[in-house]
Amino acid sequence: MTTWKEADSVRFRIPGESRFLFLVRTVVTALARAAQLAEDEVDKIEIAVDEACTNVLDHAYRKTHPKPPIDLEIRVSDSQFIVDVIDRGSPFDFKAYVPPRFPDHWMEGQTRGVGLYLIKQCMDEISYDALPDKANRLRLIKNLSSRKRPVEAGAPLGAR
Repeated sequence: MTTWKEADSVRFRIPGESRFLFLVRTVVTALARAAQLAEDEVDKIEIAVDEACTNVLDHAYRKTHPKPPIDLEIRVSDSQFIVDVIDRGSPFDFKAYVPPRFPDHWMEGQTRGVGLYLIKQCMDEISYDALPDKANRLRLIKNLSSRKRPVEAGAPLGAR
């Protein structure tokens, strides 16, 4: 029986195509629920990770053909649920990001450009790093103060 223990880590890779994002959503929500996060927090994590992967496909991989895979690593600690989204696309100047102004953004007819804003609204912390071998990592962190109940070390995933 599979268990989710603190310090356990789940790593997986999806092809760089949007049709595989359902796998990301399925795995992320299952693990967030196994970590005993409240359902509204599970939803926020799902939105943020899906948006992060979509941004990779739409922006970092925009000029790359074929599109490389996206790697994800999910882990839980005593206090945090952490998702790393790792791509091999064009880097992003994270520090220069300026969030859109609402409602002006919509009133000016802009329908794009809110992905990182949405991610920041859903997660407690985010960071972006250039990694060796031309990879980029977006780290998404949700603090575990919103757990439904404490996780018992070694408890089966389905029993939580």
